[in-house]
Amino acid sequence: MEGGSARGIGYARTTFEQICRQYPEERPCLEITDAPAHHLRSFHIDCARHFFSIEELKKMACTASFFKLNMFHWHISDDQGWRIESRAFPRLHEIGAWRNGDHFGNYDSDEREGGYYTREEVRDLVAFCENLGIQVVPEIDMPGHVTAILAAYPNLSCQKNQVQVGMKSGIYRDIFCAGQEETYKFIETLLDDLLELFPGDYVHIGGDETPKVRWKTCPACQKKMEEEGLTSLQQLQGYMENRIISCLKKRGKTAIVWNEAAAGGNLDQDAIVQLWTEDKEGMTQAHVAKGGKVLLSTMMNCYCDYPYGFINTNRVYSLDTKPKELMDAAAQCLRQETKTSERAENTNAIIGTECLIWTEYVRTPKRLEELSWIRFCASAEVGWCGENRPGYEDFASRLKGLFPVFEEYGIHAEEPEGWVPSQEETMRQLMAFKQNLRQSDLDEMKEAQNEI
Repeated sequence: MEGGSARGIGYARTTFEQICRQYPEERPCLEITDAPAHHLRSFHIDCARHFFSIEELKKMACTASFFKLNMFHWHISDDQGWRIESRAFPRLHEIGAWRNGDHFGNYDSDEREGGYYTREEVRDLVAFCENLGIQVVPEIDMPGHVTAILAAYPNLSCQKNQVQVGMKSGIYRDIFCAGQEETYKFIETLLDDLLELFPGDYVHIGGDETPKVRWKTCPACQKKMEEEGLTSLQQLQGYMENRIISCLKKRGKTAIVWNEAAAGGNLDQDAIVQLWTEDKEGMTQAHVAKGGKVLLSTMMNCYCDYPYGFINTNRVYSLDTKPKELMDAAAQCLRQETKTSERAENTNAIIGTECLIWTEYVRTPKRLEELSWIRFCASAEVGWCGENRPGYEDFASRLKGLFPVFEEYGIHAEEPEGWVPSQEETMRQLMAFKQNLRQSDLDEMKEAQNEI
């Protein structure tokens, strides 16, 4: 085996192991020259909505490594929980890690629940993943999705009212105050505290689903807009994201943000935009046209918390890794840089792909695994092969030969007949999932969306 790096040789060994498992009797005679199409091939697990043990996360990471995924996007903070022991701000794990009930969807419990990872547990997991060739990227979602933080430190919000850690899904209106310097001092200290645990290149700082109704009436936020010459609340968010991005740059880190963070048009081009929803008004395209990078994770191809009947494995496998709008924007950027009128493609604009599982309605390790695997495998091949991937039937056939791997890792993977469910089974799954969606919750979410 030959490779350009130790990690490359590691991938070659994995390929050889996969071939051996598919051909246990006699190995085919072949020569393979291979390399990943995308630098980042990421998987995401939300541990804020429901808490999963370090042992479970290690099991997920081992399986991810076998399929050559190389980044673990770890969602550790949201409205419903803060999950890491904080030395700088201990109230985060003492208060923010616990909620007084669980009322996600049609599930109702008033039992206190939650949990957090100690600093030693985090170090252990990060080192474990590093040995597998996986970088752990923490996400601290901000300025929205911070109810668990505000429950511990309400002075960081505009109204400074005491709030409780969220007990249901939705979009919460209490967010970080973008006008007061106290907020930025808190964020900088918090990042310094956390970066001791995460030596990797990237930090995800969120930026999605940020209702700005509090900013609209906050004197400090309005003053900050005037001082900085900002003309919209979206630009105020861009200003806030940029200050956090700058803080990370000084510490040698690259920030990743959800695509809503680019809505103001003033986002630092060095930030990686993670595209998960509609590119409203072409702001992600504009980011790419200025030289920015994108991580692809469009909801209808990459979200694995939905039933297979809604987003089946074939749909995950069909992700377009060269969206025309982004490729055109990348070509425009390259033409500007080279001062040529010729059409050119900057394929480096798409830095990677990601499959995600959110856990509002996922409460057990078994369910986490069933929803993730097999679709994580499809996403892994998309990230590795790009547009040169074989057809879905070819993929599914090969994956069936590797199914014993899940048993060896102790993973409860979805059985082959469930990868692309029948029409009847699809209808059954959709009806069951809709029971999670209370009309009152949907109405609240729609109203909050209008304030973003």
